[in-house]
Amino acid sequence: MQISYITAEMNEDFTRAVEVGARADVEVVSLRSPVWGCDLETLERDDIRRVLDVLNAQGMRPGMLLSPVGKCTITDDDKVARSGEKLKRTVDLARQLGSDSVRVFPFKSPDSTPLGPSQFDEYVPQIIDRWGPWVEWAAGSGVNLCFEWVTRTIVLTAKEIRCVIDGLGAPDHVGAIWEIDVCAQAGEDPTEGYEHIRTLIRDVHIKRFGAGATEKQYLSALTLLQRDGYDGPLTIEHWGAEEETLEGIAAVRRLLGAVK
Repeated sequence: MQISYITAEMNEDFTRAVEVGARADVEVVSLRSPVWGCDLETLERDDIRRVLDVLNAQGMRPGMLLSPVGKCTITDDDKVARSGEKLKRTVDLARQLGSDSVRVFPFKSPDSTPLGPSQFDEYVPQIIDRWGPWVEWAAGSGVNLCFEWVTRTIVLTAKEIRCVIDGLGAPDHVGAIWEIDVCAQAGEDPTEGYEHIRTLIRDVHIKRFGAGATEKQYLSALTLLQRDGYDGPLTIEHWGAEEETLEGIAAVRRLLGAVK
């Protein structure tokens, strides 16, 4: 398992964000807007070359590209259409950067509230209907689409994202980011949720212990991942800015040392 972090959370200066991570002995990093003040999907050829130069200079490689695709209201046709265009641009960017995965979301409901009453059964057919053509389009791209869920998305648990991916035909290029913290807040213990997505996990987001999931729950999750030979990223998320992100990297390293 490889510890990772998110560039824009470490520092909005992309060069600084990469340099600090490299000094912390991190080798893979997730890219999220802004990059030098620009959205990822708007980067031009010279910007992309500059990103690669910065990464190469520090011996770093790009992990997942964290797009906002699908983090919009499912019934807003205009926003959904714009999400589709962002997806195409971000997948193209991933190929140019040498990344094999793009983060996406399973939409929000029109009246979404954080961890509100479940609306999954009501909206899952629409999620599948909206995502179906995009998944089909991405099939030959060589880039994985990886679903993340947050407290305002229609999906709140690993069990629910498994239902969505199965409804899309469970294609090989569609996976999941294990959102242990959100699942815990929604009442799904990691040991329960893991069994639903164990073969789909492409990244694991680790937030501050105790904000949702406890340190003990994270330790249980990492133990399950190690047992099954997971060798992907463990990405520090939402710890704070530079100092706090470095704190998160150190905390996860300590946690990995406790895995048996």
